[in-house]
Order: sequence, then structure tokens, then C-alpha cells
Amino acid sequence: MRYLAAIVFVLLLPLPAPALVGQSFDSFSSGTLIHQLQLTSRGASAFSGRTLHRFVSDDGVITVDIVVSGNTIEQQVMYVPMDIQRAYQVTFFLQDAVGSLVGAQKGMIAYRAAVSNRTETHLPFGPLTMRFTPLNAGQIRVLVSR
Repeated sequence: MRYLAAIVFVLLLPLPAPALVGQSFDSFSSGTLIHQLQLTSRGASAFSGRTLHRFVSDDGVITVDIVVSGNTIEQQVMYVPMDIQRAYQVTFFLQDAVGSLVGAQKGMIAYRAAVSNRTETHLPFGPLTMRFTPLNAGQIRVLVSR
């Protein structure tokens, strides 16, 4: 009976809010994506009234940039090797940025097309746009913005 009570208690705990584009930057810095991708802050720089917060994975392979105006996330950008085996990490990123498992799965279709065809693809999802751009350095840029 104690085990059942413990499980019910854990299920009732609030989950951390995803760091949606348009939400507070605090939701990103305290969110789950930091732990899922093992990201470490590499500082922030200001430009044109906005702040770019850079996070790099512990292995140095993944870079995530968060563009913030005020305290609101305007864009989330991920740079990851152009490898289909990195899809699960891109899924984590998309689910956090768009706040929807369905949106992340739709985004993965466009991601796979961009990796396979080595061409830019994009996909609207509600008020957001997901853009997948292969870069010359063997990386792909995943951009989520309004």
C-alpha cells in the first residue's frame, strides 16, 4: 500500500514547464532540456536589444542558443551533427521548444528530410516555425521561432 501511495504522490508532482518560444527564459534555465542534453552555460552576449545565451553539451558536440528579448524567449537554435542517429536529441529539443510531443514528431519528419536530402526544410506548427538548415561543417541548424 505504501508503494501505491508513493507512486500516486510522484505522479501528482508538477512537471517542469517546457521552455516554449514566447515563454520566460527562466523556464529554459531550470528546465529538463539542460539535463537531457547535458548542457552547460557558455555565457551570454547582447546585441540589438536582445541577449544570446549559449549552452554547449558536455562532449562539445551540441550547441543550443537561446535568443531572449526582455525575459521572453524569441528563438531557440540548436546546432547538431548532421547524423540521423542524433534524432532523439533533436526530438528532446523540439518537444521543449514547441511544447508538444505531436509538434516534435512532425518536426522530426522535416528533420529527416533535411538530413537525407541535405536541403533546408521548414514546418509551421501553430504560431511557430521549425526550420532545419544543413550547414557546410557537417552540422544542421534547427531553429524554432515565431
